[in-house]
Parts: sequence; structure tokens; C-alpha cells
Amino acid sequence: MSERWFIESMAVVALAASAAGQQGPPMQLSDAREWALRALAQQAVEDEPSLNGGGQVFEETDTLPETLETPAEEETSVVEGPPPPNAVFQGSVEVNEYDLVEMHVQNERLGSVLQLLSVQSERNIVVSRNVSASVTADLYGVSFFEALDALLHVNGFGYIREGNFVYVYTREEIEALEDEDRELEATVIELDFLNAVDAASFVTPLLSADGTITTPSASEDFSIPDATPTGKDDYANTAMLVVHDYPENIEAITRVIAKIDTRPTQVLIEATILQAAVTEDNAFGIDFSIIADLDFAEFGNPLAAVNRLIEGTSGGDEGDAAQPLVPADGEGRAITSTVGNTSGAAGLKVGVIDEDIAVFLRVLDEVTDVTVISNPKVLTLNRQPARVLVGTRVGYLSTTTTETSTTENVEFLDTGTQLHVRPFVTSDELIRMELKPQVSSANLRPAVSSTGRTLTIPDEDTTELVTNLYVRDGQTVVLGGLFTESTTSTRRQVPVLGDLPIIGVPFRGHDDSIRRNELIFLVTPSIISDQVLTIEGRAARKSVELARVGARQGLLPWSRERQVGQLLIEAEKYERDGDERRALLNAQRALALHPQSREAIQLRDRIRGGTAAWPSGSMLERLMNARLDAQASVEVGE
Repeated sequence: MSERWFIESMAVVALAASAAGQQGPPMQLSDAREWALRALAQQAVEDEPSLNGGGQVFEETDTLPETLETPAEEETSVVEGPPPPNAVFQGSVEVNEYDLVEMHVQNERLGSVLQLLSVQSERNIVVSRNVSASVTADLYGVSFFEALDALLHVNGFGYIREGNFVYVYTREEIEALEDEDRELEATVIELDFLNAVDAASFVTPLLSADGTITTPSASEDFSIPDATPTGKDDYANTAMLVVHDYPENIEAITRVIAKIDTRPTQVLIEATILQAAVTEDNAFGIDFSIIADLDFAEFGNPLAAVNRLIEGTSGGDEGDAAQPLVPADGEGRAITSTVGNTSGAAGLKVGVIDEDIAVFLRVLDEVTDVTVISNPKVLTLNRQPARVLVGTRVGYLSTTTTETSTTENVEFLDTGTQLHVRPFVTSDELIRMELKPQVSSANLRPAVSSTGRTLTIPDEDTTELVTNLYVRDGQTVVLGGLFTESTTSTRRQVPVLGDLPIIGVPFRGHDDSIRRNELIFLVTPSIISDQVLTIEGRAARKSVELARVGARQGLLPWSRERQVGQLLIEAEKYERDGDERRALLNAQRALALHPQSREAIQLRDRIRGGTAAWPSGSMLERLMNARLDAQASVEVGE
């Protein structure tokens, strides 16, 4: 029985009953149809178990009244709990001419509500046998699909649109249908900065149970053997991921890769190492010698008179052997004071010998100030270690002895100014650095091995600092330093006499020494952009060119390089002014002085408008050129 026929038939019955004299005003056609719709809903409720067994189909019907009004005298009763199978439908579902739905249902069966919504909206709704629930809803002015979403989603159901049909399923059924329709796809994701192994580890959790990711092997550590070439048939293309999965998973993986495969930041680290050493030496002393019955000429050194008397020999002249010292009368006397250390370093020395008295004065005031500034710089990528060494690699022999053999190897000790660093840049341009600046020197000393051989061993004198710190972009910080000061005061005097004020000065010697060393480490990291690198590169090239020009200008006037350079400068000037004849003349003069000058050859060819090429006379070159020309002709023909 068609629904349209049922509704019209029930409407006719209702009108006939009204005309037969039922109490109350005569029933209108709209009220009759409303009554028929309620009967149809009641019939659907009674037949719902069988419909759920084979699925419910609500077909599109002919045009019905846009609104269904419930008679004013009727009241909607509230039914607690799920409605019984034979319960009368008490709600209302209306769809106006603008396809907007107004719905008021309370504790009604979902199948009945969907059936009325299908009739009123004139849409085909097919309900799965597993869809069953009670619905309570009040909707005002919503679209058909908004109403459908509201009814289904709160109960854990969903729908699929196919053509003119709307299919209502449970969530599990929808997922099963989607799984049946899905097919695995393969895509290649090329990586610019991230290595394939790390990228795969990031996106593996996004794979489905059926998905896979294939990557090339990780790059080997940098190594170039001296004797044989490397590479074999290793993968030599850019890093990539081959993803085999469902489209939605591939899309999610592609989004994640686009966010993490970004260009790493470059950081310029500038370290400044300041070494300052101050050495001050002060000295004052007086030495004297007094003799009697002797002659200073017999001693060579007046201050050695007493020692010569003890030894019984004279100093003698240079190159002559010492002679016995025997005074003529057998007597000799000498007094010597050497507390002034006048034989040591001095800024001023005064010596006086008068007959039997010799006096020597020594005064020293020496200051040595040494300042060494080391400024190593290194440019590196974010999270990548870098090292710069400006110094000397000191070689030494290393011996390894076993029970059966002895092996000797030459090893090297790096000395000078070194900087080891690895930066880590955060999103707010804060830079964490693992840093080790070092200043060292080597002192070679001999040593005897266990086998009795004399070896040379380097002793390293180093000052270094190892630290971790956070620094803002472009900020200079002091990492630390070392300050040492040593003061040495030496006093030599003649006992008793040296303690006397004023007159004790000749009997005292003074040597003072001050050693002061200071070491300061500073570091400045800067995040470098491409624009800054370009500007610095141009400035560096210009500096190199200026240094080259200065070196040429410093040559002697008759130097070939200087003459050729001057001729080429003049030739380029003539060329800019349009005087090609004089420009060509200067270029040819430069070639006469230096036939191999590339600059002169290029300038001459540019002025002439052609390139002079001499045949090489090589048979191999002719054969190779002929083969290349033939291959190029074939490719052009294709």
C-alpha cells in the first residue's frame, strides 16, 4: 500500500466522519491530513520490528502541505522511558518552503522521526537495521542536514550521502564501509634539510596499521681514503621518504614533514681571548772590594780577590792558565762584598777602581708588558659542532712496545688558539652553546724510554675553559678568566752592617720582581641570515682585492707583475672611454711582457670581439670532440 494513497484515504474518512455530524466544528483538509499522518506514524511504529529486520525505506512522496498544525484542543503527553511499540506518535515535524525544519519530539522512536522528516522534506532516507533509539529534541529553523546531524550524532549514528539517497548507519557500519572503499597509495616526499632516518622516526606514529615508510640508509661519517676512491653504488640523491598508506594518513604525514623539514639556522660564533702579562724587575746594589799588599791586576775580577786568595791562584789573562798567587812579602789582605749582585742584569752600572779600592753600582728598573688578543671566528649550523685552530701541530714520536715488537708512530699535538663549539638555537633566538676556548703551547723535552732510548716528549702549557651557557643573539658575555700576581722581594746584606740606617746602604742588595698575568674569555654568537652572508662575502672579496692591489703596488717599479698590472689598468680605462685602439695597444704590451697573463688575453679578445684558440694537436682531443659533436647532433635531431 503506497503512503500517498494511505494518507489521502484516511483524510477522506476523516472528512466523511466530520460531515456525518461529529461534535465540534467541521474538520478542514489540513487537519484531516494531519490526522492521516499520525495514523501513518502509528502504523510505522507497529511495523517497526519487521522493518528493522530488513531496513527502512522512506520514499519521496507527492507534495504535502508545508505545515502540519496540531489542533489547539489537543495536548502532547510526556511519556517516561522508551515508548512502547504501539505508542501513538505525539511530536511534530515541519519543513517550510525554505527547506528549514522545525521539530518538537519527546521520547519518540528515531525511526518514526526519520520517516516523518523524509515525508516532510521529500528526501529519500534509508535506515540500517541496526539503527534504533529514542529521541527528544526541539529544533527551530535548522536545515535538513543540521536536523539530521542533531538526531543522529547524539545517538552515535551517522549517514552517508549517495546521489538522491541518504543512508543512515551506526558508527561501526560507517567505518567498515569506509575501510572497504579505502585503497593504499604510494607517494614520495623529498627532504631538503632533515635526514630520512630522523624524518621516518617522527612520522611513523602517523601510519595506519597497513602503512609503511621506506628510507635510504643514513649518511656515512665523512672519510676520504688516501689510496682508493669511495662511494661504490651508494645512494647519491637527496634524502626522501617513500610512504605507502591511505590518503588521509599520507596527508597527515606530509603536513608534519612540511613543518619539521625547515632550513637550519646558521650561527657565527666569535670568541675573544685576551692575555695580558706584566713583568716588572727592580734592583739596586753596591759591591766593593778592598785589598792590601796586592794588586787588582793579579785577579782579573776585582770582586774575586778573596776567592783568589782562598784558591791561591790569580785569575790570569784570558786564554792563559791561572798562576800561583804568592805576595812578595808573603802577606796579602782583601775584603769583598757581593750582596749587590752587580754582575746581574741592570739598567745602569757604575764601576770605580782606585788603587786598593774597587766599588761597583747596579741599578735596574725593567717593565715588560705583553698583550695577546686572539679572536677566532667560526660559522656553523644549528646543533652542529665546529672547531677552529690557529697555531702549530707539534709532532713527536710515540713508541709502543710489546713482547715481540716495537712500533713507532708520529703523533701530533695541536697548540695555539683553538675554539670548540656547538650551538643550539631556540625559537625565541636564545642560543645555548657548548663551548671550549683554549690557548696552549708546547715545550719539547728529552726523555729516556724503558729500552734506554732518548725520546722527545711535548709538554703542553694550556689555558682552557669548558662551559655551557645561554646567550641572546648578538650579545657578548664574559665566560670567565684567570688573574695571577706574584711578587718576589730578595734582600742580601752584610750581617750587622746592612741593618744600619744610611751607612748600611752599601752593605745591602735589593732584587724585586713582580709577575702579573690575566686571561679573559669573551664570546659573541650571532644568528646569520642570507642577506648578511652576502654582504659579508662581498666585503671580504673587496678586502682581498684591495690587499692584492696593495701587494702589487709594493713591488719594485721594474717588476714584471707591476708593469703588467699598470698596463691592464690603463687599457681598461681606455676601453671605458671608448678608445679601443689605445686599449688594445696596452693589452698587447702587457702580453709582450707576460704572454700567459689571462687578464690580458681576455681583455684583448673582448676588444677584438673574438676568441683566439690555438689547436692542441692532440689526437685524443680530436676523437673526443668528434664523438661529443655526433652525440649532440643525435640529441638535437630527436
